[in-house]
Amino acid sequence: MAKLDLTSNITFLYFNDLPKAKEFFSETLGLSVAYDPGWACVYHLKDKSFLGAVDNASGSIQVDSTSSVLISLTVSNIHDVHKALEGAKGVEGLSPIKQVKDMALESFFFTGPEGYHFEVEQFTSGELQKLF
Repeated sequence: MAKLDLTSNITFLYFNDLPKAKEFFSETLGLSVAYDPGWACVYHLKDKSFLGAVDNASGSIQVDSTSSVLISLTVSNIHDVHKALEGAKGVEGLSPIKQVKDMALESFFFTGPEGYHFEVEQFTSGELQKLF
């Protein structure tokens, strides 16, 4: 088995309308740009964790379905984030905040550009907060 000496993480999402996706990540979610070569844009999440938006026509792969992808973002201010996303541009189907059964976790869901599903979560116990 290969031993990965990981230095960072980037998750890439592919979009047919990259400018609209970039507006969503920058303005709606307030993420800062780490790198933008034009055909893609990488957003800084935390430390060396990143989320990338790629032009579907220019990327390494072609994506034809976004419905089976869930992007979970862990925060320490879930109630503030939920309030800020109410009626925000590009946010559809915003769910209420719910306590996850049998777990010290609160979360809510929404749909972003081109049908990508997002979860915002906050761990509510010290043990899980340290882990995530």
